[in-house]
Amino acid sequence: MNCPFIKTGVGILAGACLMSCAALKETARYEFVDDEYWYKQRPNTYQKVYVDADLEDDVIDIYALSSEQEAELPKYIENKDQYFIMKDLHLNVLTIPFKLRPSVAGFPSQLNSNFNGEIFLGYRIDKFRRHFKNTPAGYKDEMLHWGVSGGVFGGIGSSVIAPWTTSYQTMDEYNGLVISRGVGVLGAINRLNVGFAIGWDYLTDRDKDIWIHQNKIWYGLALGLNLN
Repeated sequence: MNCPFIKTGVGILAGACLMSCAALKETARYEFVDDEYWYKQRPNTYQKVYVDADLEDDVIDIYALSSEQEAELPKYIENKDQYFIMKDLHLNVLTIPFKLRPSVAGFPSQLNSNFNGEIFLGYRIDKFRRHFKNTPAGYKDEMLHWGVSGGVFGGIGSSVIAPWTTSYQTMDEYNGLVISRGVGVLGAINRLNVGFAIGWDYLTDRDKDIWIHQNKIWYGLALGLNLN
């Protein structure tokens, strides 16, 4: 398919409604990759297209997915905001920097900050908006991004095992290995992934039957790093 493209600051109507392109700002490059997206310019509706992002030349090429779609793909509207949506399964590395454990066995609620690492698998929606702003120097554009995902996670961590967390059934004090699992919701703005998690911990050693937080619910702040 021979298709024209649109470079930074220049809008070109795509011949035969095949394609439109946009320059990317640096802030969104790490996320915007070659793939299929739902795409539109208002007042048109979303259509699924293939996006070829040439980051070296600051160009995005938009292609119809089939020859039948070519005639239906609307023409590019110069200096009109463009919207791209991607929906897929997402894999993240999570850490829970703070866990709030509710009161149990007469022991008050506590806020823990022990080591932990989790793998998060969820369904994610990412939305990119190429926003045009009219200035005295002409139209300027920027790429805005947000995302949200919900899913499940599992991993390992540590927790303080002590007389007061075992109803004084042991006098030892140590950091015990726990296996964590739970559910969470993450929001993303550019590179930052942060959200809320609900989970349960399972102590793996000899004191698992006397640990007062064994398989008890906790609530936490989640920070994530994208793996795909």
